[in-house]
Amino acid sequence: MALTEKELSALDDLMSGEKLLVTKCRAYAQMCEDQELKQKCEAIANKHQTHYDKLLTFLN
Repeated sequence: MALTEKELSALDDLMSGEKLLVTKCRAYAQMCEDQELKQKCEAIANKHQTHYDKLLTFLN
């Protein structure tokens, strides 16, 4: 079943948001000197990367 233009637009918006969160969390992780906080930022980035990847499956 093909996605409508509205659905494709919504997916694009969601994917852009998730990609931005991945980028920001990875940048924050690199800035952290506290190892525990660094690991949390990396874990959050990985979670958002998973969200992005799941959204991408709707386009395939």
